[in-house]
Amino acid sequence: MASNSPAHSPIKASPLPQDPSSKMSKSSPDAASRILLTDTSSQIKAKIRGAVTDSIPGITYDPLSRPGTSNLLSILAACTDSDVVEVTKRYENKGHGHLKSDVTDAVEEVLKGPRAEFERIRHEKMLLEQVAQKGALQAMEYSAATIDQVRRRVGLS
Repeated sequence: MASNSPAHSPIKASPLPQDPSSKMSKSSPDAASRILLTDTSSQIKAKIRGAVTDSIPGITYDPLSRPGTSNLLSILAACTDSDVVEVTKRYENKGHGHLKSDVTDAVEEVLKGPRAEFERIRHEKMLLEQVAQKGALQAMEYSAATIDQVRRRVGLS
């Protein structure tokens, strides 16, 4: 996949949705803090609909004063391979509901291909076993070198 494709956007991980001042995190205990490839359409819709925004009328991009709104605009821009300023202009006279709906649609569209590939691969048991075996061999090789270094440094070899 090209490095400027929407899935590899240059924007940083965007916080979702409860605390727009924090980054998305796989390790966060809050499942609503991120969108997963395995999330259903209804889960994604609920997460984006629940994204914290403000009550200021109109849509503007101002990460300091309006982090939630700016975050949604950044996500939409990344998913549509657009400039966030241009995206913002399209929403100046619209509300957060419209923006959240469009963000949901854009995220769904970006995830279509990867989801299909994930579904294809997860049913290929032979491929998964080969990848697991290769990874195990690489881990053993790497750990053997580390263990040898440790043994030499503590005088056990």
